[in-house]
Amino acid sequence: MTRAAITYRRLNPSERTLLGPDLSNASPRARQGLIAGLQGAADPEFLGVLEHARELLRDLWRTDNDDTFIFPGSEEAGLEAVLVNLVEPSDVVAVGVIGQAGERLAEAATRVGADVVRVEAPWGSPLEPAALAQALEERRPRLVALVHGDASTGILQPLCELTKQAHDAGALVAADLASTTAIVDVDVEELGVDAAWAGSQKGLSAYPGLALVTFGRDAVARVERRRTPVASWYFELDGLRSFKREDRRHQTLPAPLVYALVEVLELAYEQRMEYRESRHRNRQAALIAALEELGLRVRASAEHRLPSVTVVEVPAGVDGERIRTDLRRLYRLDVGTGLGRWASEVWRIGLQSHSAQPGYIAQLVSALEVLLGESGYDVPRSGAAVRRALEALDP
Repeated sequence: MTRAAITYRRLNPSERTLLGPDLSNASPRARQGLIAGLQGAADPEFLGVLEHARELLRDLWRTDNDDTFIFPGSEEAGLEAVLVNLVEPSDVVAVGVIGQAGERLAEAATRVGADVVRVEAPWGSPLEPAALAQALEERRPRLVALVHGDASTGILQPLCELTKQAHDAGALVAADLASTTAIVDVDVEELGVDAAWAGSQKGLSAYPGLALVTFGRDAVARVERRRTPVASWYFELDGLRSFKREDRRHQTLPAPLVYALVEVLELAYEQRMEYRESRHRNRQAALIAALEELGLRVRASAEHRLPSVTVVEVPAGVDGERIRTDLRRLYRLDVGTGLGRWASEVWRIGLQSHSAQPGYIAQLVSALEVLLGESGYDVPRSGAAVRRALEALDP
């Protein structure tokens, strides 16, 4: 059999301005990390860099948890690591579902053998404490799993009251911090979170490929009292701890990704979260001012908006997917589509870390105005939206 000839071409991916919910443009500090030379996986100097990264991550999450880890994999690997350690077969797990991230969390918990109790809120609203209280009283779950920021609905979920309810009922709390880490001030201890996870590519503006997790004292005690072995050799807590040992299970960490992550963790440490959170909130306020000037409706109440992702309705009569395609094709601007029950109804605009640039916002608003006008949408006043954005932006 003759194989077809390969059409050779040099790899040259188009450059994009990433304004979706899943990725942000890499920080120049992250790119600097990629140029460092490789060291052996067990090189004491490299292990020292990894230890420094863990120290910086603990500072970012405001926790002293020694069992705070960085390992290869996406943020979903962090989710899996937390669930597979804390959940035993037939454990009752209450999952707060306020959007697609909660749906994913419920599915993942089911797959590790949990008896999942869904505690739901209407899409676009946070979870009501009364709904969780009822589930806690009726089912007595061993674990409550919550999403801090749901990027499908643009909701920032208040956690403190929910975690207190869970602890009072004897349950641990696991939380998805993927869309809030380095965006808002996440204090794991103050929030009452026993275990949590995130990824390297959103609010930190490093590169995708590293999972970030933390286990608190009570979560570790739960793992050590398990009646059954952890089903994953790779994600078992003892395996995560083994990075310093000769029998380490993550044999070869992607060192350039670790170096890039260290750079942006150091940047977050230098800037401090008060500045980073205020910057993200200002950028979102400027974007929303412009969208409203265009006559577009932003979902999620102002009280519960997630600063990193703004969910805006596609106007009636407008082909939302065509607009997204043209933004990417003509202007190299990448925004997200809706998910789940909002799949064709909304655009999701991410302003995360390095992607939260004033120039990017102005470019997006200007391009969106042009494309909406070309699609037959009645743009209220030409150029007014971008002026509103620029007026609202802090220097």
